[in-house]
Amino acid sequence: MLEELSQQRYVSAYHRAAIYSGLGDKDLALEWLSRAHDERSGLLIYLNVEPVFDNVRSDPRFAELLRRVRLSRE
Repeated sequence: MLEELSQQRYVSAYHRAAIYSGLGDKDLALEWLSRAHDERSGLLIYLNVEPVFDNVRSDPRFAELLRRVRLSRE
């Protein structure tokens, strides 16, 4: 259904990531977060506080994304 909707109108990569994260699909969530970074999504500023991404925070790919977005303290 999401793919069908995206054929008709724009669905942001960030929102796709949130949906996949909420469904528990960490790999697709992180893939779409990376695409959101490529799109320069302004919503990425919420990565550290958005609860829907709690299940991917421990993944090293999430930590790398935080560094790329410059939200990491490291």
